[in-house]
Amino acid sequence: MSLPARGASTPYQGLVSIQRRLSLLLLVVLLLSSPSLTLHACQTPSRESEVIQEIRLQGLDRLGTAEVLARMKIRPGDRWDPAALDAEYRRLWTSGDFVSIESPLVDHTASGVIITITLRERRQIFEVKFEGAQDLSEKAALRQIRSNKDELHDPLLVREDIDSIRDLLLEQGHPFARVDSRTEETTDGLVVIFEIDEGPQVLLRTIDLKGSGSLPIANILKLMQLRTKTPLGLLRSGKFDPRLLEEDLEKIREYYTSMGFFDAEVSVDQLEFQNNLENLRLVIDVEEGPRYRIGEIEFSIEGSRVIPETELRATLAVAPGDLWNGALVKEDTGKLKGLYNGQGYLDATITPTLTYPLEGVDVILRYRIHEGSLVYVSDIEFRGNTNTRDDVIRRQLEIYPGELLHPDLLQTSLSNIHSLRYFDGVRTQFDSGGDPDRRPVVFEVAEGSTGRAMFGVGYSSARGAVGNLAIEKRNFDITDVPDSLSDLPGSFTGGGQSLILEARPGTQYSLYRLQFSEPYLGGSQNSLRISAFRSVLLRPDYIEDRSSAGITVGRLFSLEEKLRGTVGFRNDRISVNDVSTSAPDVVSDSAGKTTYSAIDLNLDWDRRVYRPVIGAVDGWYLETGYSHIGGPLGGNLEIGKFSLGTGLFRTIHENSDELRHIFAMRTSFNWAEPLGEDDFIPVFERFYLGGPRSLRGFDYRGAGPRENDAEIGGTVRHRGSVEYTWPLLDNTLRGIVFTDFGNLSDGKAAFSLDEYRVGVGGGIVLNIPIFGQPLPISFTWTEAVKKEEGDRLVEFSVDLGWFLY
Repeated sequence: MSLPARGASTPYQGLVSIQRRLSLLLLVVLLLSSPSLTLHACQTPSRESEVIQEIRLQGLDRLGTAEVLARMKIRPGDRWDPAALDAEYRRLWTSGDFVSIESPLVDHTASGVIITITLRERRQIFEVKFEGAQDLSEKAALRQIRSNKDELHDPLLVREDIDSIRDLLLEQGHPFARVDSRTEETTDGLVVIFEIDEGPQVLLRTIDLKGSGSLPIANILKLMQLRTKTPLGLLRSGKFDPRLLEEDLEKIREYYTSMGFFDAEVSVDQLEFQNNLENLRLVIDVEEGPRYRIGEIEFSIEGSRVIPETELRATLAVAPGDLWNGALVKEDTGKLKGLYNGQGYLDATITPTLTYPLEGVDVILRYRIHEGSLVYVSDIEFRGNTNTRDDVIRRQLEIYPGELLHPDLLQTSLSNIHSLRYFDGVRTQFDSGGDPDRRPVVFEVAEGSTGRAMFGVGYSSARGAVGNLAIEKRNFDITDVPDSLSDLPGSFTGGGQSLILEARPGTQYSLYRLQFSEPYLGGSQNSLRISAFRSVLLRPDYIEDRSSAGITVGRLFSLEEKLRGTVGFRNDRISVNDVSTSAPDVVSDSAGKTTYSAIDLNLDWDRRVYRPVIGAVDGWYLETGYSHIGGPLGGNLEIGKFSLGTGLFRTIHENSDELRHIFAMRTSFNWAEPLGEDDFIPVFERFYLGGPRSLRGFDYRGAGPRENDAEIGGTVRHRGSVEYTWPLLDNTLRGIVFTDFGNLSDGKAAFSLDEYRVGVGGGIVLNIPIFGQPLPISFTWTEAVKKEEGDRLVEFSVDLGWFLY
């Protein structure tokens, strides 16, 4: 059978064509015969002219319909705009009130557009429960999660809370824990339930290192956060947290690399779970590889070679032939930078690089040095000192415009400013945007509270109950007189002077004091101090009442060396009353009134480095003094008194510039000698030993010569202290361990090394901010490990104030 030619029609195609024509004719007839259809089509308005007739909100319960409609920007009567509805949909989502929002239904009617939005509200949580929790603390979990009582329920937050709870369980040693959640509707409201399967608590019993041997295993284990359980779990619980494992492996890799094992590989060899998964033996595989040595040390210097290579090499702790030690190389890099900085090359950069050998284990250590150029101080600016005058800060500086900018002198300047205790914070800035060789130095300070008005009562282990009414003003300015009463709070401030007005009545010791100090009289290096005080000491056998007034002038001989000398003249009046019949002879012989004039000579050399709150962190001091009492100066007696004291401070470890472990050692020697015809030193001019600021572990004046079971003091005294302090809670709470020692004798001939007292103890120092200033309160426990018969001991002591020695 032959097919029709292309373009020819077939009988079937003709039939289809006739059907199509009949259907079209029928549709036309129907449209023309239906007037209602024709009218509706003609009357349908344009979408652009439609308005919103109604907005229907479905699914609301906690929120009222009127409240949600009031939040919406589209309103009934507004022109219909799909873009506006889309924006409103997004706003409803971002409100955070809904768990889900269905796509709006839009119904176009003859009278307008009806919008229907179905919402599912976030329900308020009535209660949160933890099912299956055993080791997990519910209080800790509630602090960690965000789905809490009275909060709105959000499934996304619940999923985050599940992860948080799982993290808590990992911290508790539950690596197999599973956490899920569900919600329940109750008559009271929605309850969120966290379903917890803690699984076994895994304790790390053993850590073995396979393949290691070149480095001490103890050093490696110290690096790890994962630790084995100690007996009874007192020091280490041994809880296994798998998240810490990879971090520990990386630390071990870094340690091996720093010690010259550059090819070392560290991995987990085995996790051996025992005793129903409750115990774990961890085996770490270490492939050490070869340990590299330093074959050669080279210097690649870009600059004018201002420091000879021989001096650079002499600075290094490492040498060719040494095993590689990354810590020493880092220290040497810092020393080299310090050499250049010390000569004014502030921008010098030191970069150690390694060149590996093709064969062998000897590497080439090359220090790439970019010297830069000398940097000078262009000018000095102060910011933030709204109360303190510029000159008060400037006179503490050891850097000056036009001179080389030495970092060590800059640090010394900062230490000097910190020692003032005027500011809450001090930091420096360098503007390097201009001339790179000349930098303006900006000291930015935050003014602290330098005035203190105190009223209260307290207790000291040494001096009993005390009251305190004091006005202390550091950074005082006697010339800053207020113009009116409203200016009084901010007046008398910013001049660097000090004023103390104090009344401290007590059950055993009372003190009333007035003191004014000007450290830089008239802007010079000379100082002036005017003081007067009265003290009353109540002892079991007598009452000592002392009044004193004096004036002291001084001279700062060297700001760099902090060497200062002072000369003081004072007049003292002392009365010893109510002497009991059983009082020692030295007390009875001191009874009555004594007046004298005295001259005091002192020389202080203070090289301590200070930081806020903790005080001295490095350096040393040396102080000596001589007082001549009476004689040609006038008075009922003549005595010479000599003193010598020194101290050493070192930062042993620092977490930051402010958080430091400090070692301190102090010692002082005092000697009094009668110079007149009467070979007698009264009770009120003798030295005493014992108390929190003298010899801890012993009562106030509780160590030394005695008569009739009462202390009589001595004329030769030596005391000292060795202590170590460290931060426990920043610097607000510091720990302390110490050893105090001392001896006191009545005359040089009686001074014996066998009669030294020694106290060993520890405790805490709490720094409480009082009117913006930290006030240290120490709580210590001391055991007197070496004492003499008759000494009065005090194990626990409380002391308030700074340790001055």
